[in-house]
Amino acid sequence: MNSVNGSKKYALLFVGFLGGFLSAMLGIGGGVVFVPALLIMGYEKRALGTSLAAIVPSALIGVLAHYIIEGENIQFITAAITIFGSILGAELGAQIVKKVNIKFLKYLILLFLILAGARYIGIIPGSSHPITELPHSFLILLGIIAGMSSTIFGIGGGVIMVPGFNILFGLSLQEAIPTSLAVILPTTIAGTLFHRFFDNISTEAIKYLIPAAFFGAVAGAFVTNSIPSSSLRMIFGGLLIFGVAFSFLRKKPGINK
Repeated sequence: MNSVNGSKKYALLFVGFLGGFLSAMLGIGGGVVFVPALLIMGYEKRALGTSLAAIVPSALIGVLAHYIIEGENIQFITAAITIFGSILGAELGAQIVKKVNIKFLKYLILLFLILAGARYIGIIPGSSHPITELPHSFLILLGIIAGMSSTIFGIGGGVIMVPGFNILFGLSLQEAIPTSLAVILPTTIAGTLFHRFFDNISTEAIKYLIPAAFFGAVAGAFVTNSIPSSSLRMIFGGLLIFGVAFSFLRKKPGINK
C-alpha cells in the first residue's frame, strides 16, 4: 500500500478535482486524467482500478448536478439503449483483442475522433448542427463501439459517445455530455467491483481522490451549462485531438498483434 505524504496528498486532491471537473464538464469519465497521474505517482498496477473507483462518484455527482441544473438535458432513453450496447461491446472487445488483428479498427476509430475534434474547433468547415440524425436503434451500435474501444484500447467510452450522440444522433453537446455520464456510471460501477475483488484499488489514494472529485464534478456541471456552446465545442475538440490521439498512439502491449 502506498503511503501518502504531504505533497502526494495535495497532488491527489488536485488530480481528483481536475478529473471530476473534466468528467462532468465534458462527459468523458475522468480516466484520461486519473490513470496517467496515478501511474506517475507510483500506483502502477492499481492505477486502472483506482481510476474506475474515482470515476464512479465523479459520474454520479456529475449526473445529479446536471439533472439539478438542467434536468431535461439528460436523455435517459438514449442512455438506456446505449448502456445495453456498451455491455455487449465490452464483452465482444475482450474476445476480439485475443483473436483478431485490430490495427484497422484502431485507426478507423482514431480517424473518426480526430475528424470530430477538427470539426468542433473549426479546422474542418461545417455548421454546429449534426451531420445526420440516425434512428435510436443505431444507439446499440454506438454503445458496442464505445464498449469495445474501452476494453481494447483503454480509452473511456465517453470520448466515443459524446461526439457520437452529438454528430450522429442530433443531441446538443449540453445533452450529449450528461447522457454520456449516465451511460458511464453503471459500467464503471461494474468495473470497480471487479477490480475491488482482485484488490486493485488503492484505498489510500481514494481517500483523497473521491472528495476532491465530488467538488470538481459539481463545478464541471455548472460550467457546461453556463458557457456558450461554441466555447464548449472548442474545449471538447481540443481534448479529442490531443488527448485521444495520445491514448491511441502510446504503446500498449498486445494491441497490434
